[in-house]
Amino acid sequence: MSAQQKRARFVLGVFGLACVAFVVWILTLGLRGAWGTFGIFGLGGFACLIGRRQKGDERDAIISRRAALAAGMASYLAFILGCMGVWFIAFAWHRQHQVSVHMFAAVTVAGGIVFYLTHSVAILVLYGRHVEADDA
Repeated sequence: MSAQQKRARFVLGVFGLACVAFVVWILTLGLRGAWGTFGIFGLGGFACLIGRRQKGDERDAIISRRAALAAGMASYLAFILGCMGVWFIAFAWHRQHQVSVHMFAAVTVAGGIVFYLTHSVAILVLYGRHVEADDA
């Protein structure tokens, strides 16, 4: 297993832990207090320490580029949909003329989370495809 795969699994594991903590805190504190549990996702930053001394080959570089491209496009799409969703809910549905600044900060954070999750999933999928192609 390559270092990229280990990092991707670590990031997905941390996100899974954050989601479980979110559900537990919803049951105990309610929705408003539970949003802070996504701070656990910050532990995913330690993924860079996994396998830093391993050298990658050409295939690893190609997979990394493709995963970053997929993650960037998914993050951009999430950001645009989030901004348009805030606009639609605030202006078109509730007829409000102002939007809280916190809404756009939440959209930006959501875009970052989508980036890291998509990057990790894309790495695992692309390595799986290459392994299947090599076995055939």
